[in-house]
Amino acid sequence: MGAPGNYVVNYYPTFPGTATALSNVQEITFRGGRRSQLDAYNASSGTIIARYPSGYATPITALVPDTLIEILTPNITAYPYGIYGRISNVNVTYGIPYGSSVGPADYIEISFEGAFARAARMAGNGYSMAAATLTDQIATMNAQTGLTANSSAPQQMAATTINGTWGDWVNSSLVSINGRMADFGGGASFFVRSPYVSATCTVNFSDTANNATNQAYDTLRFDALADNYYTQVQVDPESYTIQTVTKAGATTPYRTLTVNTLNSSAAQATDLANFLLSQYQTQRFAISQISCSAETQNSFKLDTLGLADTQVLIGAKVNVTFRGTTVTCIIEGVSITATPEGARYTYDVSGADLNNYLVLNDAVFGKLDNNKLGY
Repeated sequence: MGAPGNYVVNYYPTFPGTATALSNVQEITFRGGRRSQLDAYNASSGTIIARYPSGYATPITALVPDTLIEILTPNITAYPYGIYGRISNVNVTYGIPYGSSVGPADYIEISFEGAFARAARMAGNGYSMAAATLTDQIATMNAQTGLTANSSAPQQMAATTINGTWGDWVNSSLVSINGRMADFGGGASFFVRSPYVSATCTVNFSDTANNATNQAYDTLRFDALADNYYTQVQVDPESYTIQTVTKAGATTPYRTLTVNTLNSSAAQATDLANFLLSQYQTQRFAISQISCSAETQNSFKLDTLGLADTQVLIGAKVNVTFRGTTVTCIIEGVSITATPEGARYTYDVSGADLNNYLVLNDAVFGKLDNNKLGY
């Protein structure tokens, strides 16, 4: 499963249009999502290295910045459900010898970035965004910018003026609802998701089982992050006063988490502050990263973890079994490296106990007396 022959790299001279395969691929690296639950989102990114023996004599003219790149993994073999990004840079290394218009030691390195990069570079120019649900505001952003973001976030948001970039506004909106973003699937789109919309992986991780419903991992990392422990939370909504909540019994100096939001009311900001404090007021030592080799899987499912094509990996729930105990985690980010020698998938996760909204009829988040009401 590791050889790039199992991974197809295509580029689109025009998009929408017909994909063209890139031959002689030697290495693929990719990083999407975020490492920690409180991190801001950046665009996903990656590199592709390929032999380029005829590139000096007949260069591929479409391999220039802004061309859409597509990576199809072993279980994702058709548009638009692969890994997508637009070329951000191209380097060519020319080697020796060279003869008959062929450079056998010539290589091309293509850097690419996810769809969110466009939003991060696009100035808001003082646009006045009307109060609405975040889903409706994302639709307004698309109409104003030509972006193709998708949203399933019904939370009410305040009116605001987009003085920075559209990417800054999206990140502020995500903080306001404790939401998630993925920008590497679905062609040229990125996805904004409510925390209450969470797919469930049908393939999980195990230290013993290795079969069609369990992927074996070889490294499991636990962390006790200082960034996941606070005794005070301050939510600073743009249109309202700062809302501060403090852990009962906490003494100064407080460990204070401060977030700037676009909440639609002071009450909504207070609810968010109480929720964040409930999640981060207890010191935890928990799973933060899972790493798996593709070659060791008896039934390779690392690229989808059993999710349907239309579901988003970032924010999905997945079970992890470790030494007889099974816990539920939320996928925050994913990294992939594929070479002729093998492939490795690494997932950054947060614990379900840091995401314990009360979602009715949900096997993980639907347990009374174990979850927090939403905000």
